[in-house]
Amino acid sequence: MDEGIPHLQERQLLEHRDFIGLDYSSLYMCKPKRSLKRDDTKDTYKLPHRLIEKKRRDRINECIAQLKDLLPEHLKLTTLGHLEKAVVLELTLKHLKALTALTEQQHQKIIALQNGERSLKSPVQADLDAFHSGFQTCAKEVLQYLARFESWTPREPRCAQLVSHLHAVATQLLTPQVPSGRGSGRAPCSAGA
Repeated sequence: MDEGIPHLQERQLLEHRDFIGLDYSSLYMCKPKRSLKRDDTKDTYKLPHRLIEKKRRDRINECIAQLKDLLPEHLKLTTLGHLEKAVVLELTLKHLKALTALTEQQHQKIIALQNGERSLKSPVQADLDAFHSGFQTCAKEVLQYLARFESWTPREPRCAQLVSHLHAVATQLLTPQVPSGRGSGRAPCSAGA
């Protein structure tokens, strides 16, 4: 039997030599190697690229969702509807700028207090700021109510007119005026009540 195996190996070598150099490409069911490589590279490039892009978009969407959750409620209410990605980013910027300004004001107050100076704002200015904050909160509540219970949408002319009117009233009431004998700017609030 040991002698049969070398004879079998010799026979296989002869058969293999017979096939070397012959072209049997017409019998192959698959594409030649050159085109396979080109197609493979496109497919292998497309698949990871698609996955990478999907993961990138998912990360962006997740970050925007987290930003949306971190936004204060009063900013979310100003949109009267679905918060798109661009709106979330705009509101985030607006909020960060407001926080930065507030931090700067607090820092200036701390420095002023450390230097023994009095408050930077007069009582009249403090009252105006409180009124402005209350007016904005009230306007937002009105808009939220109209959107929720009266089905107003931001695209309606009456909604735009109301927002414009409230903005004009706030601007008019909060422009620096020389206080008359009445007081410090609280009168508009009592007139509205």
